[in-house]
Amino acid sequence: MATAVEIALAKQPYFDLNALCKTVFVTYKAGPKLDKLVTVQSQYVDICNKPGVRGTVVSLAGSPGSHNDIKYMRDSFERHNIRLVCTNWPGSEFVTGGLRDSYTNDERNSYVKALMEKLGMKNVEKLIVMGHSRGGESALQLACILSEDRSWPLIGAVMINSPGFVMHRGISVRYHHIYNDFIGLRVADGKVSAAAILPMQTFAFEKQKASMDEMKKKPWVRMFYAYGSKDFLVAESDSEELAMYFKGDHYVIKDKKESEEAIPKIWNSYANGQPYVTANFTEEGHYLQKTYPEFLIQVLGGMFDVETKSSK
Repeated sequence: MATAVEIALAKQPYFDLNALCKTVFVTYKAGPKLDKLVTVQSQYVDICNKPGVRGTVVSLAGSPGSHNDIKYMRDSFERHNIRLVCTNWPGSEFVTGGLRDSYTNDERNSYVKALMEKLGMKNVEKLIVMGHSRGGESALQLACILSEDRSWPLIGAVMINSPGFVMHRGISVRYHHIYNDFIGLRVADGKVSAAAILPMQTFAFEKQKASMDEMKKKPWVRMFYAYGSKDFLVAESDSEELAMYFKGDHYVIKDKKESEEAIPKIWNSYANGQPYVTANFTEEGHYLQKTYPEFLIQVLGGMFDVETKSSK
């Protein structure tokens, strides 16, 4: 059942960030063995790109998904002086080319790393990768990859409504009309829906534990995972299992008041040397970036600004 906030937002006129799109050509390694080079024309959105920002966040969309996954957070990023770069995946309506990709995790990681290099993300002062839904798993894997090279200014990774270690309800989706009419996830056409289905067949699931174990060896990268108990795609027990595997500080949030009270506590968690923080929104669903944008931006700001006093 939708929350009051979700119902109110649903009544607002539809909007998107398409008018803000910029285009860049990206060449990356593709194929099951990463043994071929593919060049695509990729659209992205760059918000609050100016000197003196507190940090830069690169967002990774779900499947299906696009730069518009984060559209409800746009104002918060600008208001809090944090740069946001919203990416799109090959196969989506915003990337020309890549339709013959294998859509494996290695290939997706190869693409987004090449895109970030093309956009100069290695030269920003502080960097966080943030993924929603299927993009959350990508953010985790990308954090593992980038943190192997300390020349990347990576200080954090955020997973929003990311699936857990087992197959979730959305994996069984197969057809374009089911996406649009039954599940309610917007896709442009059948080709885009096919490109959305294929990444769902290459989830890491249990293999995410290896990535999480790897990140536990790198406490200089702060992790944050947030999920909703009423997520229509991911069961609460699956999300809880993933959260508990982090073995970090965990917060249970029932409403806006509790979310506001949790923010300084989360900052203190990071300041006291705890690099892993998770949060359960008991009354929320699959789109926390839509219903709690201010909370998420405050967490991101804390990850950028809080000085670590000690390490656990």
